[in-house]
Amino acid sequence: MPNIENLDEAGKLEPGVVLKVTGAASENDAILAVENYLRANRKEQLEVAVPERDEDGVFAIRLE
Repeated sequence: MPNIENLDEAGKLEPGVVLKVTGAASENDAILAVENYLRANRKEQLEVAVPERDEDGVFAIRLE
């Protein structure tokens, strides 16, 4: 199960905020986890940018 961390200090969900996703098996799993996270927080109108994956397998997904 992927874990999502909001990197915004105030915890806001708005364009420009980056979400860090750990524990995702693939890029698709990371995107699906973020979409579910946004839905749970009633922010479905936000879009996600193409994820960036670091060497540790952590995805950084910017909201647009």
